[in-house]
Amino acid sequence: MYPSKEARTRNFVTTGAPPAPGRATGIFMVAGIAILLVCCACAGLILGLQLSGGAGNISNPLGSLSTRATPTPDKNAPITLRTPTANDNGIELIVVGFQRPLKVEGGVKLAPNEQFVLVTVKLTNTKKTGSPIAVKSSEFKLSGEGGLTYDANPKTVTIPQQLSESAIAPGKSIEAELIYQIATDDGALKLSWVVGKTTRVIQLEKPK
Repeated sequence: MYPSKEARTRNFVTTGAPPAPGRATGIFMVAGIAILLVCCACAGLILGLQLSGGAGNISNPLGSLSTRATPTPDKNAPITLRTPTANDNGIELIVVGFQRPLKVEGGVKLAPNEQFVLVTVKLTNTKKTGSPIAVKSSEFKLSGEGGLTYDANPKTVTIPQQLSESAIAPGKSIEAELIYQIATDDGALKLSWVVGKTTRVIQLEKPK
């Protein structure tokens, strides 16, 4: 007896052969090998260009980080208090103190629109050998936003550690004071240290 057509169809559907499990795996393996070959080809091309000198236009994105130039400080730019600066003669300067106004005892008379200010400096001979280097108060000028320039150490007043003229031996330092008589309404004071053709500027007060 032969099974009915319906039974034959049902048996065919339920007993059909399952798909071979290795077929999908093989497709992925072929795709992976193809990608690997492409990567190897690209790497070989870049390496070949570098060895032959033809990779001038191919830049290393990390190379710019290691070869980036360090900016050179501008020696002529104004600096702030307690910042060391050196002149070409081998003397290093640090302004260690600034007092405004400076009260002076005694019979010193000032006009109502004038006052004294005090600048304390530390000077160091940075050379290890050689002759002492001379420093003098005339190298230091004070100026403000009013356009006036003031000389150090007016003759009307003296102070114990007043800088006049000194010779600093190699490796030695001195600490001295400079006094200035200025206009009361002058501001944004700065100290200019002039030696030869070089000038160093120390900003004592912030500009308004």
